[in-house]
Amino acid sequence: MENAETERALIELRGRLDRQESRLQLAEDQLAIMNLMTRYGLAADCGNDALAMACHTKDAEYRVSSPRAGRDGGHEDLVLQGRGAIGEMLRSDLHQSMLPDTAHTVGPSDIDVRGDSARAIGYSRLYLREGEQPRLMRLSINDWTFHRVSGQWLIATRTSRLVGESAAQDILRSLSGSER
Repeated sequence: MENAETERALIELRGRLDRQESRLQLAEDQLAIMNLMTRYGLAADCGNDALAMACHTKDAEYRVSSPRAGRDGGHEDLVLQGRGAIGEMLRSDLHQSMLPDTAHTVGPSDIDVRGDSARAIGYSRLYLREGEQPRLMRLSINDWTFHRVSGQWLIATRTSRLVGESAAQDILRSLSGSER
């Protein structure tokens, strides 16, 4: 009788330990992804394109709404394919002309981890200091996907839509959809 009770207690304890390990892994994954999104913004702000590119998978895609999206139509998205294209954008004259006066901030974000893939939906802001005052240059809703590659989370895709754009609302509505 005692052996059976001990065996049941061990099985229950193993189950509890397995559930705790799963919860801890999820929290560690979500924290790693939040840090990755933050690291990319900080790298962009200091002109460290090598670090920014290292945050992405080799074939990453970054899609950004035209600055006039949702206002007068007819403007195409900026679509960057691959790490190299992301680095070129960060080294562009336009981006370099704003340094060191930018601040890319991300969050809050809802992060859904499923094994070695994850999706985050949340806000981002781009501030530009003009004189002594920071000005909000861009307020966006973002849909990110991530892949764990060799134990490290990397950005696979990012779609950034301006607040007020119907596509931004579609991203937010997807939180309650079956896609998640």
